[in-house]
Amino acid sequence: MDTGLRVRADEFLKTEDSFRTNAFKIICVMVELLPKGPKEFVDEMLQSIFFLGWINSPQYTPKDILGDCEFMMMMFPGPFESYKRKLPKWTPFSCVLDMVVSLFGPDKIQQKLSEIATDMLGEHKFTSSTICISESEECYYGASMSCKGRKQGQIMIAVSCLCTWHYGVSNAVMTYKPDQKKRDDFDGTMQLPQNVKCQAFNVKSGKVMSPCDSCVDLFGLKTSAQSNKKTQRWIYGHCAEAESLSKLLYKEIEIEVAPVEEHKMREQVMKEVKTHLEANLRLSKFDWDSSYYTPQLIVKDDG
Repeated sequence: MDTGLRVRADEFLKTEDSFRTNAFKIICVMVELLPKGPKEFVDEMLQSIFFLGWINSPQYTPKDILGDCEFMMMMFPGPFESYKRKLPKWTPFSCVLDMVVSLFGPDKIQQKLSEIATDMLGEHKFTSSTICISESEECYYGASMSCKGRKQGQIMIAVSCLCTWHYGVSNAVMTYKPDQKKRDDFDGTMQLPQNVKCQAFNVKSGKVMSPCDSCVDLFGLKTSAQSNKKTQRWIYGHCAEAESLSKLLYKEIEIEVAPVEEHKMREQVMKEVKTHLEANLRLSKFDWDSSYYTPQLIVKDDG
């Protein structure tokens, strides 16, 4: 991090403004990884952070976070132009995870993620509490939702169901309403094949985590036979298992997920999810143009 960035980070720390402090710090982390890493991960993360800042109370603009952001605007114009009207498809730490996985070997990924997460202090950390590795032929990493606030979480889970996740994961999560009650007329929960392994870990410590009760409901995951502790029930779709399994199902298409037979009912459920999303966006005073942000595929200049 250059001197100017360090000074600005120190200023934020003095004000105990964890949103701006950690948003700035995690952007700096990604920029430092840029020389070797895909730029689209930074592009998508900026869209996510700027969106979350715009709907936050108090509200934050990119300038509030970055100060003089001319350099970043030149490199990543998309998020600066669209954060007030387009929705991101991922929460910030999912983008960090993708960047780290693209650059580091399996034996270094956990260590790097832990270093990043440990450095984020305060209420708004922009880091996930857990990651998950789903494995069949290959390993696929996912992160839990990394946004603070019930409304923000509901927004990003709805976006994931409508736009981001594989339909199998989306169907499973949409089986439950935002109030956590199971729908009477729609059941997209799944039972994973025995050859699919799915294991969550604490981001900071690397400790193995048993699936929460919600993930047991959604994906038929089994809790550890050695665990006598009662697991927590997170909001359906919050956990890292959803993102990880979605990536696996997109790539390994031979793995069959039972489709929901009644397509009209699925369409109705998706309409309900979108209606709830729109209501949350109105409460957040976000003027959505009904589209989702697509990160720039930036070609590296080797010259």
